[in-house]
Amino acid sequence: MPRIRLDLAYDGTFFSGWAAQPGLRTVEGVLAAALATVLREPVRLTVAGRTDAGVHAAAQVVHLDVSPEAWIALPGRSERRPEAALLTRLAGV
Repeated sequence: MPRIRLDLAYDGTFFSGWAAQPGLRTVEGVLAAALATVLREPVRLTVAGRTDAGVHAAAQVVHLDVSPEAWIALPGRSERRPEAALLTRLAGV
């Protein structure tokens, strides 16, 4: 199962911190929803640290495991590698 590392930077002004919370806009919640949309499967994120509400991050490290089927399907009909396809598709979500 491929393990994907994401290095993130974000402005936390309009987020209620990192950790997903029902009814609140959080970095983890938004990122997990975007990844689930792109990968077409639920994701579980593991993070190296957390931020509180309104706090920004410059080098947040996150990883997730992706099923081999979802990883192979990422490029679709393009010639791109799966990692390039993931970044391109996330930019559109």
